[in-house]
Amino acid sequence: MKKKQSCLLAVVLVAALLSGCGAEEQNAQFSVTTGGNMQSQQQKEEITLSMRIPETLNPLYNRDASVDRILKLMYMPLIGQGADGKPKEGVAKSWLVSEDGMMATLELQEGLMWQDGSPVTANDVAFSFQTIQNSAEDAVYRHVTDYVAGCTQAGTYRVNVRFKEPFSGNLSALYFPVISAGYYRGEKEINKGNHMKPMGNGPYQMQQYTMASSMTLVPNPSYWEGVAKIPKIMVKITGNAETDGYSFSQGILDVMVSDATEAGKYMAENEHLKSYPFDGGAYDFIGFQFANPLFQEKTVRQAVAYVVPKDYIYESVYLQYANMTNSPVSPNSWLYEENVAPYHYDPSMATTILKNAGWQDTNNDNILEKTTEKGNVLQLRATILVNQENTARMQIAAKLAEELKGLGFSVTIDAQPYDVYAEKFAQGKYDMVVGGWRMSEVPDLATFFGSQGMYNYIGYHDENMDALLYAANHAVTEGQTLLAYSNLQKKFAEELPYISIAYRQDILLTSEQIGGEVTPNRINPFEGIVRWTTGKDTTP
Repeated sequence: MKKKQSCLLAVVLVAALLSGCGAEEQNAQFSVTTGGNMQSQQQKEEITLSMRIPETLNPLYNRDASVDRILKLMYMPLIGQGADGKPKEGVAKSWLVSEDGMMATLELQEGLMWQDGSPVTANDVAFSFQTIQNSAEDAVYRHVTDYVAGCTQAGTYRVNVRFKEPFSGNLSALYFPVISAGYYRGEKEINKGNHMKPMGNGPYQMQQYTMASSMTLVPNPSYWEGVAKIPKIMVKITGNAETDGYSFSQGILDVMVSDATEAGKYMAENEHLKSYPFDGGAYDFIGFQFANPLFQEKTVRQAVAYVVPKDYIYESVYLQYANMTNSPVSPNSWLYEENVAPYHYDPSMATTILKNAGWQDTNNDNILEKTTEKGNVLQLRATILVNQENTARMQIAAKLAEELKGLGFSVTIDAQPYDVYAEKFAQGKYDMVVGGWRMSEVPDLATFFGSQGMYNYIGYHDENMDALLYAANHAVTEGQTLLAYSNLQKKFAEELPYISIAYRQDILLTSEQIGGEVTPNRINPFEGIVRWTTGKDTTP
């Protein structure tokens, strides 16, 4: 099964100059009159967020991740996703998948309202999917069409979603915003008209937009979970992540999402900041090149696994901002199997495994070797590929090399600029690699470990693993999916195509004035923003 995945081999900060704008653009404004009276017990403060200059404010045509994050405040998804990756209610309150896995019937919540007072119906859902089909190839939600073949209205509050093939992750692909058919139908140019005047059903609604400068959001009085407690959100238009960082450090922005390294710098400068770690979906691993006969031996892979100092990596490299894992599934996921064979740091066990497999130093050069059944002599020699800009991976590679040398390996670290690293990784030009993937919200491990996987750069092939991957991808019910993923992870721990290290955490940093129930997740760092408060909250 070939699924479109979003991958990230390295965290690269791309700095650009703050986008400028002329006086004419600065003066262009759009205002919306909002209904509803703010309750007296709500706080009087506002908070400030950021995004890039939007090409459009229609969430289904938008191509920018920072803009999508803000639009999530104004639009509800068809099916939500919890911090554990499990589908949860959104516009749809329940769903039933057919026995063959080719269709899901979704029942929508009745009583959901658009800002103009009209009801959210199945017609809106079907129109939203049609809009996605007509979006640009790099639109944020275009990947939905990789999984969904069609979406049709089956009643006022019921839709039938047809999938392209049976796949256990199909429901996860339905995390896309629903837009109003009546409001958007007939609007042609995505940067004009209603496409620049969002009208949603989420916790906030747009009150004003000053082109290329700022946006003002206020609570949506008809939001189904209740009126948000923070009465105003200002959204500054910024040029890049570097500008966001500076603005946050100066107190101009109240919220920023950062990796652990950058977050540590900000917290060191300001002890009053609040931090909320969450699983960012960044999976780190040590991979083996299976074209090398040395790593075709499972005992060698096992020995390496026993000298990976995970405690050191957790404390000194990740600074405790990570979930250490024994499989390529996040420990936060509802699919994670805890009962797999772990490889705790144990050099003596590694030494015993190699000795029992016939590895020995016959010529006193401190490098172990053995003669194969075909009479070939193998030595424990390996290069470790790593991208030199990534400090964390460089630390892991250096520590691993040190441990392997103590075990009887001859090790060379091949530190390359990212572009060279990525090319060598994709072409299999390494023995071992310290790498990482930004895992998709739609899980599909066959992409990485299947014999025909798009990102199977390690050249791993195993018929039993292929069968387990197929079972995991084609499971239909929750029970079938859990069992299939359990069997898959146990096989993974046994075979060790990768040594799983961790799922790194991202950090939601906020100013000290923000409080309440802050529960970010990788899908939406602002998840549950209706329960956020500010320092002057007087709610009992």
